[in-house]
This record gives sequence, structure tokens and C-alpha cells, in this order.
Amino acid sequence: MSLSAEHLAIIAVLALLPYGLKGLTGFGPALLFVPMASALFGQPLAVAASGALDVTSGATLTVTDPQVRRGREGFLVGTAMAVGTAAGVVALTYIPSSVAAGILVLAVAIGLFSAFAAQRNGPVDSSQAIGPQGSLVGLLAGLIGGITGINGPPLVIYFQRILTPHDLRIIITRVLLVSAVVRVLTFFIVGDHISNVMLLTLACLPMQLIGLILGTKISRKTSPRKLATVNSAIVTVSVLLAAYNAFIESGR
Repeated sequence: MSLSAEHLAIIAVLALLPYGLKGLTGFGPALLFVPMASALFGQPLAVAASGALDVTSGATLTVTDPQVRRGREGFLVGTAMAVGTAAGVVALTYIPSSVAAGILVLAVAIGLFSAFAAQRNGPVDSSQAIGPQGSLVGLLAGLIGGITGINGPPLVIYFQRILTPHDLRIIITRVLLVSAVVRVLTFFIVGDHISNVMLLTLACLPMQLIGLILGTKISRKTSPRKLATVNSAIVTVSVLLAAYNAFIESGR
């Protein structure tokens, strides 16, 4: 598959929006990037490039963010999430489709309820220690993600109850960096069209960097309540899109 210069130029410009969102909240760019890139290059290539861009964006935010005091917690949760994701993918090959659909419905219902509750209650005033239970949540989120395709929202649902929105952004950045590294390594082992993935990734890097810088600057000027509202909105849209895509696929 050849990548046209026109399409590369289009996606390079469009990358500003999803990675501006990443700089603002620490998560959520795939929600916008994958559909846009899929329309131009097909879903497999878009998903692979999204994983590579998650590595570069996560590494950039980790290196440039001065608040690295919570980095170890984020990496531990991310490692647990990677293990859970692998287990979920394996489990999906064994459990009946009706059970997987039931898990998806339950995950969507919990996600929507939690987003509504978080918006109603508002953000926490001060962050609490994550502790070992954070890794358990990461493991569970990965497991749910492997089965249903919803992995980021379960983390946000839990962390927004014990972390301020700005600390949540820091932790989620580290968690998703670890998850993205695992996805990219897996792709390099079993995937193809690696040169196209690298070309697409390189085309998006300049606008990704600009988006990350702008989003980070905006996040520092955004109140915790407004940032929590954005987080809840992303969780809501994510779980609804995941449910929609799953039921569309099951009907084919």
C-alpha cells in the first residue's frame, strides 16, 4: 500500500487536534486520530500508527512534565494494564460471544454512570496515594479492554475519585505510555507494512508536538472542575463509540 503525499499532508495537519487533546487531558487522542486516519489509510495502518504516536506523545509529556514525582506509580499501573490486556485478548478467544457482549453492556453502563456521578460530584480537592490497588485497577482495566476494547475509561473512572484532574493527567500519561510501548512491540513482532507505519508516524510528529505544547499550556490555565468536565465527556464518548462499533461488528 502506497501513501500519497496529499493524504499524508492532510493527516499531518489534522493530528494537531487529537494531540492537543492529549496535551490537555493526558489521554483520548485515538478517539479522534484513528477514525480520521482510517478514512485515509485504512484501520489497521491507522491503529498501528496511533500506537507509535502514543509512544512519542507519552514520552514527550513524561520528559517535559516537571511533576515526575508520580511517574513510578504510573509506570507500575501501566505494566499491570499491559498484563491485563494480554490476558483479556486471550480470554476473548475462549469465552462465548454472549458473555463478551454482556461484559460490554455492563462496562458501558458503569462507564456512563460513573461519568455522570463524577460530573455531579465535581473533582476531588487533593490527591490521595494510589497504593497497590492502583495496579489492581490497571490489571482490571487491561482485562476489560482486551475483551471489550474499552481500556482508558476504566482507569479514568477510578483515578478521578482519588486524584485531582491535573494529577490524573500525569498518571494517565505514564500508564498509556507503557501500554503503547507494548502495542508497538507487538506490532513489530507480528505486523506488516512497518515502513508505512513509520512514514505515517513521522508525518504527524511536527503537528503532534505543537498540539502537545498547546494542550499542556491550556491545561495549566484550566480549572480542575473544567478539566474534570472534559475528562467525563471523553469517557462518555469513548464508551458509547466502543459499544456502537462492537454492535455494528456483531451484526455483520
